[in-house]
Amino acid sequence: MSRADWKRGRFSATEEGERIDRGLRAWQRHVGDVIAYWRFSHSRSVSNDIYDESDEGGLAYDGPWPVPVLHATHVEAGDQENDRGFYTVDTLEISAVFAQVQKIGLTQADIHNDQYLRDRIAYDGRLFRITQMSILGQIRRQDVLVSITAVEVKPDELTADSVFAQYIPAAGAGER
Repeated sequence: MSRADWKRGRFSATEEGERIDRGLRAWQRHVGDVIAYWRFSHSRSVSNDIYDESDEGGLAYDGPWPVPVLHATHVEAGDQENDRGFYTVDTLEISAVFAQVQKIGLTQADIHNDQYLRDRIAYDGRLFRITQMSILGQIRRQDVLVSITAVEVKPDELTADSVFAQYIPAAGAGER
C-alpha cells in the first residue's frame, strides 16, 4: 500500500484490491464451498396485502445460481420451546467474496436497503432465508468480503412456493 503522505507509491488501492480478490478466489477454489441462491422477484410475485404471504400465483424467484463462497457453516440447532411446543431451526453462516455475490445481481445498495431479505439459499439439502447481510471489509469504499446469516425455512412454510418443492418431504417421509 502506498504511504498516505506520498503522491504516488509503489502500489495503489486498485492493485491491492485485485491482489486480494485473486488470493480469495484461490482460497475458494481449494477449500471453499458453493451455495445455490435464489433472488426474490418483487415485480412477478403475488402476496396477500394483510398477511404478506404468497397468494394465488405465489411468490416468484429467479435462479438458482451457484455462488462460490469462502466458508459455509451449517449449525444444526437443538429444540427451541415455544407456545406450540418444540421447534427446530437450523442456521447458516456464510463468508463470501463480494465480487462473487455481485454476479447474481446483489449490489451495495441492495445490502443497505434490505432488498435481500426475501431471497433464499439452498445448502446441505436444506432451504434457508436470509436474515442479515453485512460488509466485512473494504478498500477505499470498494467492498471485499460479505457475511450472510440465514435461518432454515421449514417445509410447512413452503406450501405455495412450487419452485422449492424439492425441499418439502414427501408425505409419510417424516420431518426431522
